[in-house]
Amino acid sequence: MKNLVIKPGYKGELVVFLQENLGIIPDGVYGPKTKAAVLGFQRANNLTTDGIVGPLTWAAMGVNPLEYFADTDTETSATWIKQHRLPEGEYVKQTTAKKWIFLHHTAGRHNPFKCIDHWAADQRGRVGTHYVNGGLNSILDLRADLTEEQFQYDGKVVQAIDDKYWGYHLGAVKSALMHRASLSIEICSAGILTKADDGTYRTWYNAKVHPSQVTVLDKPYRGSIYYHKYSPNQIKSLKALLLHLRDKHDINLNSGIIAQLNADPENAERAFEYKEEMSRGRISGVLTHGQVRKDKSDVFPQPELIEMLLSL
Repeated sequence: MKNLVIKPGYKGELVVFLQENLGIIPDGVYGPKTKAAVLGFQRANNLTTDGIVGPLTWAAMGVNPLEYFADTDTETSATWIKQHRLPEGEYVKQTTAKKWIFLHHTAGRHNPFKCIDHWAADQRGRVGTHYVNGGLNSILDLRADLTEEQFQYDGKVVQAIDDKYWGYHLGAVKSALMHRASLSIEICSAGILTKADDGTYRTWYNAKVHPSQVTVLDKPYRGSIYYHKYSPNQIKSLKALLLHLRDKHDINLNSGIIAQLNADPENAERAFEYKEEMSRGRISGVLTHGQVRKDKSDVFPQPELIEMLLSL
């Protein structure tokens, strides 16, 4: 995907598209004349006058850069993201610029559509995440030959809230801004598991998890070494989604948890611990729920997830 956020110094066809929409002679170079036109437009529309053309400035122009690059081929752009939107009233219909991407897991079952339906039906108000990443039924043996139907939700990304809007998803953190200025991704996973006396692994709702879907950590995270594994397809589609959101919203993927991982790769699990400055909204980028809440275990330091994050 192409970067959809334009800054001074950029060149190319999207700059031409911007210049045409600003009504200036297009040359494909974001120079002083283009910047002056952008600043004038932003001032006139009560936007931050920074010269950066991102989602809010595009929206004020009444254009969508995704439409410029897309064609009618169903395999192009982000058509792999399925749509199952929360009804109005179940999210906050306020357009905001985004500074964070938060990673969660559901501590529930594997169907992303049912997860979104649950948010729509509960009585908690405007609670939900922008995206849900579907998983596998926890009883399946991943060493067996599984059918296509059994994989139907595994790694499927479903969008519940339009990116420009937001929903409550963090709970009581120390920065209210993070709710409305963040994009949020939910991975379908049962989360923390317990190992019963008979050797079986159980979720908090007492469902069995096949051993092939269990991650056993070297060190406890939030008091447990047993977790429901994020599947290879979930991790693959999560990477694609993070890159998509980076290009769409100009979010620095090298900040947040990835910077923490790079700072101490020998003790990667420490990157997932709670940090006061993160809960106060002082560090943007990609964060986990557990980094801003002491009582949350999502997402957990699965080695394959860490490897993917470090590859970004």
